[in-house]
Amino acid sequence: MTAKDANSRPAGLGGLYAIGAAATAIGVLVVAILNISTPLEYFLARRAEVVGAGWEAALPTVIHRGSFLTGGIMFNTILITLVMRRYLRPLSRCLGLLARGQEPGPELLTQGRRKLLSLPFAFVPANMVGWLTASVVIFSISLLFHQMDRHSSMVLALRSLMVGVISSAVAFFWLEEHARRRLVPLLFPEGHLDQIPGAYRISISRRIHALYWLGSLLPLVILLVTLFILQYEVDHQTVTAAEYGRGIILFTLVLAGVTFATIASLTRLVARSISHPLEQMVRGVRQVQRGNYNLRFPVVSNDEIGALGDAGNLLIQGLAERELLHNLFGKYVTPEIRDEILNGRIAFLGDRREATVVFADLRDFTVYVEAHPPEVVIADMRAYFTAMHRAIRAHGGVVLQFAGDQIEAAFGVPVARPDHADAALRAALAMRAALAELNRQRAAEGREAIAHGVGIHSGKVLAGNSGSEDQSAYALIGDTVNLASRIQDLTKKIGCDILVSQQTADRLQEMYPFGDPSSHQVKGASRPVLVMPVE
Repeated sequence: MTAKDANSRPAGLGGLYAIGAAATAIGVLVVAILNISTPLEYFLARRAEVVGAGWEAALPTVIHRGSFLTGGIMFNTILITLVMRRYLRPLSRCLGLLARGQEPGPELLTQGRRKLLSLPFAFVPANMVGWLTASVVIFSISLLFHQMDRHSSMVLALRSLMVGVISSAVAFFWLEEHARRRLVPLLFPEGHLDQIPGAYRISISRRIHALYWLGSLLPLVILLVTLFILQYEVDHQTVTAAEYGRGIILFTLVLAGVTFATIASLTRLVARSISHPLEQMVRGVRQVQRGNYNLRFPVVSNDEIGALGDAGNLLIQGLAERELLHNLFGKYVTPEIRDEILNGRIAFLGDRREATVVFADLRDFTVYVEAHPPEVVIADMRAYFTAMHRAIRAHGGVVLQFAGDQIEAAFGVPVARPDHADAALRAALAMRAALAELNRQRAAEGREAIAHGVGIHSGKVLAGNSGSEDQSAYALIGDTVNLASRIQDLTKKIGCDILVSQQTADRLQEMYPFGDPSSHQVKGASRPVLVMPVE
């Protein structure tokens, strides 16, 4: 991983410092705006000094108060930046190493990750200490040097403290959003943010509660404190009731505007912290439904949504592994058997079914093996098995096993079909055509032709799991299987390539060209078997 974000810009801590400074500056400006609009006697007198005097006379006062305001912003900004710089030192070292293409050590990486996740939580108390200190200093200096009356200094101090709370909350969610967008994907490419020891977290319900109290309680407290102080001053005011009422209305409107803008920003930040990752998950789930198992949900938080994203990624990984096993399993058994096994529809002790069994065997294979290198034999067998497998599959058959130079296939199991005898015979004819094409290719290469015999027999079979308790295989058991194998052996004696039993012929629903039937005694059978070649 490298210290780059999605837009290929270097990832650093400058954005975090800028957010801390901006939140402090906005908070100080909000306090100044509320002070200007407050109808307290002290603030009215200060406003009158500027408004009542001419521009040239008021300019020094404006510059003096603006400098005081700017100095306060700069002081708080420098203080917060120094605190953040010291706190984020491990994270800064991690990013520096990543920017140079080096991997930070596990301990340093864990420290950097923990600092990144805990930064918003660490910023709030540090910022509140600055605001509390400023409020105490303002209150103390105002009283000691008689710069303002006790009521006005109390309003200013309490208001500054409450605005500091709101400013810290905005900075909390702002820092969190920036970290999620720029830094978390870099340091947590695999997610699992909740596995970092010592990292703070905030649940979704607490986010909503914080938004509610910040949006309703604090603005109301600011308004009530101001109104209570105004009530104490009402007897000393020299303004008319109409002017006094207009002042209160003006202050209320300004406070409402500031509250609306602040809560709108907070709501946007909180809503995005919840809705954005959920929207990404919804889009990802839709892609998973379409079979895309390569995607991963972006996990950028250590709350419930982050845990849900990690769980979703594990689920997608499990689905991908299941699909891989599903496909690999299908290379060792046919899809029908695979699906029956995976869906648990194959009886443990077997199931009696009506089916047609087909055996195919290469002629003179032992002589052929002795005359050719093993690599050539394997390649020729693969070409032959591939051609036969495709012919069987094209007509709904299931290849049960490749044993040496022999193929065992079945029709009517594991998925039942009424025309299993016709399907088996059509597959045998397709195998004949496929072998002829394969021999044409071998002739063009100057190689000898190969031949096979196919035996077909229909009847009852026991279909199900076979093998040991530790390793099972799908197999057919019964006289039908044995007779199909013996009938394949008879093709050598009769001198044909496809031989069908009378039991299969009786089940055929279509007409096929047969040769003369003949009866033969085969090993394992109590009675002769009536068979007929396919012309």
